[in-house]
Amino acid sequence: MKFLIKESQFDKLVFKYLDGMDLEVIEYHYTYEFHGTPVMSDTIRDYRASRVITLFKEDMDCYINSDLTQEICDVFSLTSNECRDIIGRWVENKLGVSINVVYPEFGED
Repeated sequence: MKFLIKESQFDKLVFKYLDGMDLEVIEYHYTYEFHGTPVMSDTIRDYRASRVITLFKEDMDCYINSDLTQEICDVFSLTSNECRDIIGRWVENKLGVSINVVYPEFGED
């Protein structure tokens, strides 16, 4: 059985999924970072290892971790580009900003 849904309805579904991930937003001087569950490294929490989205305030470029992209692609049967676009819209919605460009994470094509 097939269902037809509007793009805005689909976005809401993905947004709800992302909201359910309980990502923590940390604002730094130059960036906003979204983190999943921090990785414990001996006795300290390693926030760098848990970072899944980084938005740079200066140019409003957003970088999304490939593992997060792949998870959303797998759950919703999206391409990487479609997935990054939707995640970018979710970030804009969460922070009340306008993103310039959404990229895969650093060092990825």
